[in-house]
Amino acid sequence: MKRVTFNLVPVIALLALILLVSFSATGCQDAHAEDVHEESSGCSAGDGHDHGAEEEVVEESSGCSAGDGHDHGAEEEVVEESSGCSTDDGHDHGAEEEAVLVLSQRNLEAAGIELAVAGPGSIDQQTQLLGEISLNNDRMSHVVPPVAGIVEEIRVQIGDQVQAGDVLAVLSSRDLAEARTEYLRARGRRNLSSTVYSNQQELYDNNFLSEQDYQISRQEHTEANIEFQAARQTLSNLGLSDSEINSLSSGGLLTRQELRAPISGTVVHLDFAPGEIVGDDVTVLTVADLSSVWVEFDVLQTDLGSVQAGQSITVFASEFDIPEATTSLEFVSPVIDRSTRTARARAELPNPRGHWMPGLFVTAHVISPRSEAAVVVHKESVQSLDGEIIVFVPQGDAFETVPVVLGSSNRTHVEIESGLRQGDRYVSKGAFALKAEIVTSGLDSHAGHGH
Repeated sequence: MKRVTFNLVPVIALLALILLVSFSATGCQDAHAEDVHEESSGCSAGDGHDHGAEEEVVEESSGCSAGDGHDHGAEEEVVEESSGCSTDDGHDHGAEEEAVLVLSQRNLEAAGIELAVAGPGSIDQQTQLLGEISLNNDRMSHVVPPVAGIVEEIRVQIGDQVQAGDVLAVLSSRDLAEARTEYLRARGRRNLSSTVYSNQQELYDNNFLSEQDYQISRQEHTEANIEFQAARQTLSNLGLSDSEINSLSSGGLLTRQELRAPISGTVVHLDFAPGEIVGDDVTVLTVADLSSVWVEFDVLQTDLGSVQAGQSITVFASEFDIPEATTSLEFVSPVIDRSTRTARARAELPNPRGHWMPGLFVTAHVISPRSEAAVVVHKESVQSLDGEIIVFVPQGDAFETVPVVLGSSNRTHVEIESGLRQGDRYVSKGAFALKAEIVTSGLDSHAGHGH
């Protein structure tokens, strides 16, 4: 609280005058004017006047204060609250001094304030792209039933790991039963014709069979072999392995169709249920090798000049705790989509731990050749305050805001075109905390000092 003092001389004089008037009203007499003070001071308290109240009125009505150097306690408070005048020191205490940002040493340490020196450096030219993780089509296989049938059993679920050749589901197919039956017939005819032809060959060699009968037997054997090979190929096309075909017998379940995993990987799609009828033109399962995925981008036509196949890119997902990955662009489409005005770009991304899940949105920086800059600072040191781009610089035991003009930048550093010079010290870490203190304290951005 401000301290205010005043001069007692005029107050005492005014009090004496009031006492004189009061004494005259009660009949006190004196012939000499110089005795007025003595006689009035000798009057009793029963003169009918409350002098304590009169003094309080004087204090409350006083409009000015003086500087005699004495502390008058509560009386001075009353004078200060009612007074509209300044003290004798000539200063205006209504606005004592310009606002300053004060930070204790503990607050500075808590904010992690660190200093660095602005100097020359290299800036990687980067173009930011938004993309999405997708399945690697080169490592993915769709399972389509080779024949129509009824789903009897499903042995996997989405997310299951499978090996090539594992049975994924079992169907019951009438078409498959017919194909197997035809194969068994063809195999029987082939075996029979083979035996007949062998006997005919022996008779012919011993001159017990005519040339014509021998040729007829040979032709029948050839046709039986052709039919057998055709029936076998049909079963092979329906997904049966050589071992399954060779072991096929009339006593087996001819309608049973097993859907097997064509590659090792993860089941990422399943679109059927037990008892459902499925055709031979619908994908019911998809198995993908997720150890490698694609990341695909839509590149704006304005960025195509700085995005080319073969460039290095850094991919990251800021919302997830996934380590960033560096790879290179494999493909940039030579055609621009008419509706989006973008071109498709793609890169392959190793995914040994499965962090890069298909469908995940990501950000990538395409790295172009470096450019040299005269003054470079840490990116986190640059702040926006009251419409200006500023950097905090130390001035003695304080920090001041310096407007700057930015140039090229990358993820960690930014070029300063004007505002800082080589060798200038600046706040490299903790600048946001200083800005927050200015904003919450309501200080002018040009008065942003901190002790």
